[in-house]
Amino acid sequence: MEVEVRSVAGMQGCFAALPLHLIQTLQVTYSGFLPPLLALELRPHNPTAAEASSWFVAWIGAASNSNAIEVAEKLAECIGLPNFTQVHVRARADLPKATTVMLEPATEDDWEILELNADFAEEHLLNQVGIVQEGLRFPLWLHGHTVITFRVASTEPEQLVVQLVPGTELAVAPKQRKRDLSSNITEAVKSHNRSVTTKALLRVQELDRNLVQSCESGSIRFGVVPTSMAFISPRTGERFSLINGQLAFLTSMSVGNNSIQNHGRKKGQSYGPENANGISIDNNNGDIRQVIIRLVFLETVARGHVMLARSLRRYIHANLHTRFWENTIGIGPRTTPRGGSTCTCTCCLCEMF
Repeated sequence: MEVEVRSVAGMQGCFAALPLHLIQTLQVTYSGFLPPLLALELRPHNPTAAEASSWFVAWIGAASNSNAIEVAEKLAECIGLPNFTQVHVRARADLPKATTVMLEPATEDDWEILELNADFAEEHLLNQVGIVQEGLRFPLWLHGHTVITFRVASTEPEQLVVQLVPGTELAVAPKQRKRDLSSNITEAVKSHNRSVTTKALLRVQELDRNLVQSCESGSIRFGVVPTSMAFISPRTGERFSLINGQLAFLTSMSVGNNSIQNHGRKKGQSYGPENANGISIDNNNGDIRQVIIRLVFLETVARGHVMLARSLRRYIHANLHTRFWENTIGIGPRTTPRGGSTCTCTCCLCEMF
């Protein structure tokens, strides 16, 4: 079926709205039982060299106000879909469910805005995006007026198009603003032994009990917990160019009222230490804590996660199972606070002021 596609200014979300005659055709095709999400492949009627061979959009039931397929103007710009294009439509149901999706902010500005609005972005991404494919650029609307753009770096499974579902693990590669060359040279002269700082946003995973060493002293039995180490998957290390055994620092980040928060937490609440069940029991009052650890690659850690001891999580106010962008792990040098020093012990990490 040949249909016109129109981009609509002011329309938000990465879902298409279909004309009634196309919806009726789909109902006949699926015997009246339409799936909750359909991927629509749009192939241009008269393709040109400048156009893509096809575009994919998701539909979840919305009807357009015209006889054309309507998509948000920002989405059309991201996927390179010209306005008033005549396309042939092919519906695809039962898409493979994405298990892992690696994303990249399109610009440094997008990354900085994301850091300030991580909680809102997490809660609304699945409401705005239904399908992705490797190399796809898509917009995300924040608070109804700010738009940031992502690029899909990779998907698992590696299929042409995959569907985002609540269980999909998402990881965002940071996009740091590049410094001016002259300032870099000056900084290098002042501190020639400083290394390049890299950041990765990871999701917190509970420490594997096999990593706790049992010891006995007389009649007393106790466990030794690796609180000076953070464990990540070798694939995560490769993705963010991290080295097994390198020093890093962990930061629990909070910015004003846009605190990085746990999924489902009410706006304005901050992280606190956990009780035995991993539930937050007090408020950090905006306290930003940072600890130095050593990265260790471990196969049992899920991709895009960091495995931490409970005492370390409590210190930096990081709860279990937080989303991928809610806790920051910064990789690189750390300056010692004025008037203080940093020391590491064999079983713990402490900071003295």
